[in-house]
Amino acid sequence: MRKIFVAVLLSLAAILQAAVSSSDLLNFELKPDQIKTACAQAKERSDAGLKTLAGVGADKRSFDNTVLAFESTLQDYVDAINGPTFLKYVSTDKTVRDAAHECEVDSEQYGVEVYTREELYNALKAYSGTKPALQGEDKKLLEKILLEFKRNGFGLSSDKRAKIKELKKRLIDLELTFGKNLNEVKDQLELTREELEGMPEDFINRLSTAVAGRFIVTLDYPDYFPFMENARRWDARKALETKYDNRASTMNIVLLEEAIGLRHEIANLLGYPTHAHYVLEDRMAKDPKNVKDFLNRLQAKLKPLAEAEIKERLSIKAAQEGKKADKKLYVWDWRYYNNQLKKSKYDIDQEKIKEYFPLEVVTGGMLEVYQKLLGLKYRKVEDGALWHQDIVLYEVRDAGTDDLIAHFYMDLFPRDGKYKHAAAFTLVKGRRLPDGSYRKPVSSIVANFNKPTADRPSLLKHDEVETLFHEFGHIMHQVLTKAKYGRFSGTSVARDFVEAPSQMLENWVWGKEVLKSLSGHYKDKNQKLPDELLGRMIAAKNMDSGLRYLRQAFFATVDLEYHTRPKADSTALYADLMEKVSLIPMNPATNPQASFGHLMGGYDAAYYGYLWSEVYSADMFSRFEKEGVMNTDLGRLYRELILEPGRSHDEAEQLTKFLGREPNEEAFLKSIGIK
Repeated sequence: MRKIFVAVLLSLAAILQAAVSSSDLLNFELKPDQIKTACAQAKERSDAGLKTLAGVGADKRSFDNTVLAFESTLQDYVDAINGPTFLKYVSTDKTVRDAAHECEVDSEQYGVEVYTREELYNALKAYSGTKPALQGEDKKLLEKILLEFKRNGFGLSSDKRAKIKELKKRLIDLELTFGKNLNEVKDQLELTREELEGMPEDFINRLSTAVAGRFIVTLDYPDYFPFMENARRWDARKALETKYDNRASTMNIVLLEEAIGLRHEIANLLGYPTHAHYVLEDRMAKDPKNVKDFLNRLQAKLKPLAEAEIKERLSIKAAQEGKKADKKLYVWDWRYYNNQLKKSKYDIDQEKIKEYFPLEVVTGGMLEVYQKLLGLKYRKVEDGALWHQDIVLYEVRDAGTDDLIAHFYMDLFPRDGKYKHAAAFTLVKGRRLPDGSYRKPVSSIVANFNKPTADRPSLLKHDEVETLFHEFGHIMHQVLTKAKYGRFSGTSVARDFVEAPSQMLENWVWGKEVLKSLSGHYKDKNQKLPDELLGRMIAAKNMDSGLRYLRQAFFATVDLEYHTRPKADSTALYADLMEKVSLIPMNPATNPQASFGHLMGGYDAAYYGYLWSEVYSADMFSRFEKEGVMNTDLGRLYRELILEPGRSHDEAEQLTKFLGREPNEEAFLKSIGIK
């Protein structure tokens, strides 16, 4: 999941007068010069507000004119720039994407600048020195703001603060350019009909062709994953994997290694041993040792499973390739032999399964599940502002009161220049406004499922159905917020908890009754997924849990090692840890870290959070297993205790309230087949 600055384009002068309707929707038709103007004017207004705050007399300081004024000014700024910057990820116009990128870089650097302004720190510190009797979110707000100033160098000399500011601004540029380079990748592989052996006819039929009748396979998800799962020829799979794991490598390795070095330097200036210590201070894990202990404990349990899984896949490889087969499972092999095992051992054909999951049916069924479980109503908005013809807009209402809560967009198909993964973007954060009203949130799910053709609708594999449920879980976390302040709103929770709510909701795609509601054969929607096939799918659920979770453990480990060993060669370290932890060797002709977007997208020293959160998500789901997966009372409690608070309450406390006890790893280990 990617989080960006929040926005509703508010009072942006003449060029943006129509940017916000009464229902808090956004304008997505900005031209490059309008984006530049909007961002510049937003900063001017913010600076004016902060100047007023700093000028308040010491004897007149109050929560409202100091702490609340600081928070509101920055949230108003964020409101004004997030709409324009979102266009970087979704616009079809490269000039717009470029302008949005520049705005995003400038806005992120402005955030660093604000938190290094001495007059603002002095104002907030002076108010804090009066020892105000603050409670709840107000108390937490002041504490978090002062901590942010500390983490930007206050308490250090002015020279050190200036250096930290300089380094952080450079770091932001590196991180955002890294992501932009990935989004702009257009590489592809040209293959003959013979080299497409094993690929389904509908896949081949939708491919573009190049000269001499060769077929073009791109690096976008709808091409890459089916190809790696089905292509019979290992050399073709290797060729595509080599391109995929070299995306933007020439540019991005340099950016990544410089960023890792800068993070370490900043951490040292601030008094932390490593960047990982700096990051984890404000997370549930607290320090790198706790993360390493968690990962080591998990790896020890997973390794025997993974070794048995590799042995099973190598036996299939030997049977298919004969004497020429070697005794290694390569990175271009594992998806293919996983799929072969599903077919041979479990009689599961992904191409047949996806015929039961047309995107339109899945989406409708998913919305029904979430509506019933969380006490909501969704309604399609026919006349809303959109950024592309593929987009659909919905409003969210409370089922009991019919009150309008929020809006969300669905942008589900690939386009040139579009964000390449699946993510939930916060466009407007819910928060209390000065007049006492509540700003209604707006979010967007952005994904890259296969587009419909003249012969077939968009069809999803079951793991894509799971992905859709996961990202929509983030959407619900964002739009159902009741946090008082934008800083604590929606998914603005600890990064090692943020995945738990949406991971928990993935479990619904494995339930018999829910899958019935999500399925309907594309030729006859009344023909549901057969019980026999569903049974085989459930039996195969953990067929690769060892390899799958070791792969996640590897990503978490290499991330943590990069940020505790900053001078290591990033490619050599990646290769060493990949084979040691995931048990699958890296392709030496590649540089996969150059496309590891999480490292430069807010998950630095934090990728472990995916596994850490799974422990919590499995524990929460265990209560639904006991009390009913469609138990509406429990669903409303989940909404109230987990989704609505955001970070306005302590995540661990809310989790314990929901469970009725302290969390543990038992349900997670059981869910992945470890006793």
